[in-house]
Amino acid sequence: MNTGNRGVSALGASLVKLIVQACPGAAVSFLIGNRDAKPTRVVVNGQPRVIPVINFRASPRAHPREQLVAIMLATVLYRVLPFGPVRRALGRWVPWVRAVEEAVVIGDIRGGDSFSDIYGFRRFFLASLPVISVIWIKGSVVLFPQTYGPFKSARARWLASYILNRASTILCRDRVSVEEVGRLTGGRRQGRFCPDVAFALEPFHPDSPDIQPPLPAGRGEVLVGLNVNGLMYNGGYTRDNMFGLKLDYREFLVRLATAVLALPGTRLLLVPHTFAPDHSVESDPAACRELFDRLPSGLRDRVHRVAREYDQHEIKGVIGRCDFFVGSRMHSCIAALSQGIPTVGVAYSRKFVGVFESVGAEDWIVDGRTEETEAAVERILAMLHRREQIRPTLISRVESAKNELSSIFGAMFSGRREEASLNAAPRWENDRVRCETARERQASDA
Repeated sequence: MNTGNRGVSALGASLVKLIVQACPGAAVSFLIGNRDAKPTRVVVNGQPRVIPVINFRASPRAHPREQLVAIMLATVLYRVLPFGPVRRALGRWVPWVRAVEEAVVIGDIRGGDSFSDIYGFRRFFLASLPVISVIWIKGSVVLFPQTYGPFKSARARWLASYILNRASTILCRDRVSVEEVGRLTGGRRQGRFCPDVAFALEPFHPDSPDIQPPLPAGRGEVLVGLNVNGLMYNGGYTRDNMFGLKLDYREFLVRLATAVLALPGTRLLLVPHTFAPDHSVESDPAACRELFDRLPSGLRDRVHRVAREYDQHEIKGVIGRCDFFVGSRMHSCIAALSQGIPTVGVAYSRKFVGVFESVGAEDWIVDGRTEETEAAVERILAMLHRREQIRPTLISRVESAKNELSSIFGAMFSGRREEASLNAAPRWENDRVRCETARERQASDA
């Protein structure tokens, strides 16, 4: 929740909202890699809620109680020494072990797209260790809606298979991931489709958003939002076209912006969705400024930039001002789609297709790995002209996605077994979560 990536923050805030709505008595905590264990704040239905944090750190200089290697060693001891006094001692010494032991349900969402080695095996491996700790202590884990794969290495596929085969629930935010789960587990496990949880995120609309230059009052122009992905702009973490794009992303942005502004009655809003320091390869604001500087001076009076940081709710509210949106950060696209805004996703991985497909917008994808720059610009301009044709269907499909999210989380956290993939009724009698409806249902079942 302390990351500058508003997509990741949107996942965290949305999960809390869905869980609390499904089970109002739930006590929710975040088990995350973080510098400290300070509680964090999220807003649910307009009300602030303080969420305790149980943190781990990969740094060798971290305190042993929160160092990831020490947590894994404590987990091994917990598993091989099944004696009450030993386990209680481990829980007193390592907060992570105690939190995992006491929790009724523990889920992993992995940033939405990191159950994969597309960002490198090391990142996938380190993100998997806390999940393995949960499995070794609890016996299973819930995998919240995310993308599974693709995998480039055999060792990553083996590790993914190990986790998937020990998950009690596997929710997939795209149909391709459902198939991938079956392949990785040899058909032993099945995933269930579930829309991305960020469709449930509440937008907050700042009264006077810091947009420079300010948007004119009572404007009648079409406002086109353009999210500039700093990671794609800089060639990925390796800075050498890490994602194998055929699209020249930098040139594409200039050509698209110029073509949009050549249309009468249009304005362009440059929207960052990952706020990182200017020197960071991740920085969307820095990429937005550089794009602005590259545009012809005669067009810049109709180009506007989001000039300050906003949280996940607020940036969604700012995006909500747009009439049409083009995004390369997937959760910037979800922020637009979920508000009924016709949206084009400029993709660097297959995760975009499945999420857009969930709201009937699969044809509104420009795949940067296969499309040429000029063809991509032409396609987006054609979609801009057809934006009103898709809007009614989009609004209807988004509402269905939100209802499906509520239904799936309601079933999961009420203990019902509507699907074979939701096959683990939680032990609600644990003091960690109190939900009287579920208790009564379990008593009736017994």
